[in-house]
Amino acid sequence: MKFLADIRIPDRKAAEPFLKDHLAYLNAHFDSGDFLMFAAYANGEGGMLIARADSREAMDALLAADPLHSCQSVWYQTTEMKIGRVCVQALTE
Repeated sequence: MKFLADIRIPDRKAAEPFLKDHLAYLNAHFDSGDFLMFAAYANGEGGMLIARADSREAMDALLAADPLHSCQSVWYQTTEMKIGRVCVQALTE
């Protein structure tokens, strides 16, 4: 299953101490194949990721492990999705 997660950080100041560990978490899950893509929003108020998980519960567990989750200054909206087409070149420009 593939999921799109919209991650919002309404209180950037409260989240600041957790951002280094958050980036390490993103990179570790990207390297393991759990996350297929992640990006930060240009305004600094969060980001999005596309993930692979066996179930909604597994996806929820992945997000619960995010260091930002522990600071309670982030919220997630997650939707199961089916990828139609991808232009990899456009994503990396």
